[in-house]
Amino acid sequence: MMQAVILAAGRGRRLDPVSNGTPKCLVRVGGESLIERQLKILQHLGIDRIVVVVGYQHEKIRAVVGDRCDCIFNKRYDETNSLYSLWLAQHWVTGSFALMNCDVLAHIDIYQRVVAAHGCALAFDSSSGVDDEDMKVSVRDKIVHALGKELQADRVDGENVGVLKFDRIGARLLFQEVDWLIRSGAEQDWAPAAVDRLARRVPIRAVDIAGLPWTEIDFPSDLQVAAQDTLPAIMLHGSSWLDRKTTPHAVSALPAQGPTGANGAAMPARDLP
Repeated sequence: MMQAVILAAGRGRRLDPVSNGTPKCLVRVGGESLIERQLKILQHLGIDRIVVVVGYQHEKIRAVVGDRCDCIFNKRYDETNSLYSLWLAQHWVTGSFALMNCDVLAHIDIYQRVVAAHGCALAFDSSSGVDDEDMKVSVRDKIVHALGKELQADRVDGENVGVLKFDRIGARLLFQEVDWLIRSGAEQDWAPAAVDRLARRVPIRAVDIAGLPWTEIDFPSDLQVAAQDTLPAIMLHGSSWLDRKTTPHAVSALPAQGPTGANGAAMPARDLP
């Protein structure tokens, strides 16, 4: 059975002007936090073995996710990056798994296409990838050839969405690359650094999702785009799995209420060392 890893340890300082220090994954779009939307999608796809790698204000995140997933605490979240968070999850992953960044708002079809792909897969948008901040993807014959923010323009075929899947063999080899990078001192690298190395060893299918609504939320302007454009487009494309009480243009940086027990108290997340 497939597992899922959500990387959510960072603070998201660039959102501070509108988030007031709220963890990025708890920023709400349409009345629901990003992490809750991702958990809902995974559960809809039948993936209920989920771990969230937390760090900054981890107690707040645990209160929101409740018992819907496990949590791994990256106590070095302020001095490491997503590669290190992924490294912490290596012993939790036992087979094939989906890998997700917590700051992505995307249509469920993007996740479905990646999960349904044979072997290892990565979602990319062929209509994007020109900005300096974009995690760029080079593709040959529908297979990922290279991945990185510094790819030369003539090699760029699109932008990495932040939704990936690895089969059992790919997962094992990915964590070999993660471990090698960490032991080489790359604790501040992004997780795609390991995916880039993996692409030299196994084929990673490049799933082009151009035309489907999605956005990565790094800056206050991204949050506005998510509320005014991306979420309405997601709903327009048809998403019966969404809570119909969602208000498309509502934006909030306040944490959402987590699951509650019979007495109304928040249910704790399952914590892992």
